[in-house]
Amino acid sequence: MRPLRSSIVGLLALGLLALGVVVIGAIGGLVSSQAADETSLEAGAMAATDAACCKAGDTTPPLELIAKTPLGELHSPYPDYVQMAKDDPDLVKQFRLPGCNECHGGNGGGGICPALTQGVWFWGNTDDVLFRLIALGSVGLEQQGVERISYGTVHAPMPAMAATIKDSDQLWKIIAFIRSVNPPGTNPPEKVIPARLAPKGDPQ
Repeated sequence: MRPLRSSIVGLLALGLLALGVVVIGAIGGLVSSQAADETSLEAGAMAATDAACCKAGDTTPPLELIAKTPLGELHSPYPDYVQMAKDDPDLVKQFRLPGCNECHGGNGGGGICPALTQGVWFWGNTDDVLFRLIALGSVGLEQQGVERISYGTVHAPMPAMAATIKDSDQLWKIIAFIRSVNPPGTNPPEKVIPARLAPKGDPQ
């Protein structure tokens, strides 16, 4: 009788031990799965941050950045353009180098095209609109589905300037200079004039 009792006790002990191994394994699996999920979420957040547009010092050609960024999602990495203009008195050079000065004037004076200080934004004044307008020209911007909002005294198209701008960072600095001369919210009073999109299917 005693050997039988010992056998039963031994089997119960083995069963409990096996059950403990299974439970510990399951807990370990859950912890590993949770850790893997957290790592995956962190990696996804980092990837989203890396993919967010746009970054200071970006050497991507403007047309390439436009091609991979949905309409409305280009945002300047230099939002403090007032301080930037104070810190960098040569910021105007970024504006002059591609030849913007010849048509729009040096410090907002204007030439054969609208002056930077005039306060009329023909296609809107968001970062996205200005970046695309300068790089693609007005025809290229309208081909992307953006409608002209108003006209000034000049009805000629804006030429595409991407070929004369070395990279996206230079174009953002050009936009920072434009903002420092005519910041949105001063003239006209609207802080943001968004792009007006053409109805889908309309020929451009």
